[in-house]
Amino acid sequence: MDDDAAPEDAAPGPVQLFPDDSRVAVLAAYTDHLEDLVAVYRDALAGDGEALDRAPAPGAWTVAQVLHHLADYELAHALAVRRVIVEDSPRLPSWDQDGYAARLGYEVRPPDDALTTVLALRQLDSRLLAALPPPAWLRAGVRDDGTRVALAELVSAASAHLADHVLQARRALIGMI
Repeated sequence: MDDDAAPEDAAPGPVQLFPDDSRVAVLAAYTDHLEDLVAVYRDALAGDGEALDRAPAPGAWTVAQVLHHLADYELAHALAVRRVIVEDSPRLPSWDQDGYAARLGYEVRPPDDALTTVLALRQLDSRLLAALPPPAWLRAGVRDDGTRVALAELVSAASAHLADHVLQARRALIGMI
């Protein structure tokens, strides 16, 4: 037996889901800002909790409204991801974020439910995405304007969306627009 050969009963090395490609970075970015979002929420609850519902300026969103928006976005995003994985060139309709905010009771629904939804969907989808073979990341859907968007682009856009809104919530918390 060669001294460099591993014994047959040796434990396998660590499993690399995505060796030598960018999916690792894309998946890491997908969950990067979740802890920041939780921190903003906890900071907004400090004291009397009124900071959750305080807008930094007329017409600006509160921390609670940002959380509800993120929950609605995650629901739409989760469906788009699944459709791109399963269907051939599915149509990915845009959605009216202002209509959602106006008609879905953001001001009366508990923001902790929204936060729970965001966290659960991001974790669920990150595991789904991690299990996909490389070709699945090239599958694409079609936006309303006819542009094709690959799964990898959807995931990257969702990462940027979360980062932007965590910043927006942090700014709302400190009274900055």
